[in-house]
Amino acid sequence: MTLTGYPGVWVDEILLSDAGMHLAMGKGFVSSAWFNQPSWAFWAGYTPLYSFAVSGWLMLLGISAFEVRTFGLAMVIGSLAMIWRLLKPLQNDTARWTIILALAVCEPLAFLARAGRPDSVSLLLLAATALVFVEKSWRWRSGILWLLGALAIPAALQYTAGLLVVALLVHIWFKAIPRRDLMLWVTGVASGAGVLGIIYAVHHVLKTFIEVTLASKHSSAGRLLQNLVLGHGEAPFVLSDITTASFRDFATPVLIAGGVAIWLLARRQGNPAALKLSSFGLGCAISIPLAIQLLGKYPVYYTYMDAVPATVGVFAAGSKLNGRTRFVNVVLFALLLVGGAGRFWWKAWQQGTQTIAESAQLVSPADVVVADYPAYYQFVGRTRELFAIDYAGGKLMPTFPPSQAGTVTKLIVRDSRLGEVAKKVGGEWRRVGDVSLLRRGVASHLAVIDDDTRHPVMEALGIYMRSRK
Repeated sequence: MTLTGYPGVWVDEILLSDAGMHLAMGKGFVSSAWFNQPSWAFWAGYTPLYSFAVSGWLMLLGISAFEVRTFGLAMVIGSLAMIWRLLKPLQNDTARWTIILALAVCEPLAFLARAGRPDSVSLLLLAATALVFVEKSWRWRSGILWLLGALAIPAALQYTAGLLVVALLVHIWFKAIPRRDLMLWVTGVASGAGVLGIIYAVHHVLKTFIEVTLASKHSSAGRLLQNLVLGHGEAPFVLSDITTASFRDFATPVLIAGGVAIWLLARRQGNPAALKLSSFGLGCAISIPLAIQLLGKYPVYYTYMDAVPATVGVFAAGSKLNGRTRFVNVVLFALLLVGGAGRFWWKAWQQGTQTIAESAQLVSPADVVVADYPAYYQFVGRTRELFAIDYAGGKLMPTFPPSQAGTVTKLIVRDSRLGEVAKKVGGEWRRVGDVSLLRRGVASHLAVIDDDTRHPVMEALGIYMRSRK
């Protein structure tokens, strides 16, 4: 009910779903939103699995913010269903339901269920891979395990690294990863990476993919690679980023505190099962953020990597405590709800679902448009060509292609960004109208969600027409 209320449509949601939208419209696997590639090139700005998967969803349901976000919601629900099956060995349905509900309301999963991000596919693969490792009797188990490995790199580079860290921790605590199973999965990873490399090489974008992913300055590994290869670049490791890795989301600190409390109670009770499970949860909540931050970066949308195993470990340990101490799970659940899904529901109610009213009278199918992110979905497929506001301007494509810049006829942008966009595409521009925005049925300015602080900023969104001499 509140999927499109909070968070507002923001940069990554458009950048990472745009190739899927183009593919769903029959325009090929290209993007007119990406800042480092022209819209006629095979898109290589990110690993492609999410974009391919969401394109099929959009072919069936149509293209809008709601459809893109319901895909993420479906991935989270599917993941929870697999984790429910995975937890069968607990032989305690109350404990299983408690863990599933805690995962459903914690910030990392609640965010992925409503933010239109590719990490929702990685979450599904994480749950599926864990389930296959546990289910020893499935007929096609080896083939499924190999396939899940093959999909790892196409899903996300950081997901592959995160799953290896999770597997290492599981093996340290429970000795549960057979060498044959691990080799099957790793062989699949190598095969998937090889096929992906061939696809990019055939389309002449392999170098582009490497530069914007492995060698990107946005990650620790990328900055380190730039220092080693180029002999210059930014410092690869930032101490403040490393020390705060476990505090990027609200759930991880709660799980750490809860894990410590349960471990102390279990030790007092002489409860070895609760001791082992709580220490495993603590190990995941502390070491996974640290490892992924050192390898790359660890924003809130990656925190599902530690939240899933840590929640399972901590809440399973809490369910094994004696007497009234089991109520510690109730307290932890309440904290996760307040800091996760509950906070999002409150913000969505407070902000109200934003609806951009029809602007067909000012934008026609013959127009070539540059649109701000919150307006992007509104005009997909309704203009001759549509570009996102940050198309071009990256290191690999610093300027708007001249063959396209001169064809732009309309700008739909925040007033604060008009100057930079007009400079990109050239020409003189005059305001011809406002984009009508309805919030709870009342006309309002646009609530733009800042990418870093997540705070809404109220701005006007105008429609501009190129002045012809």
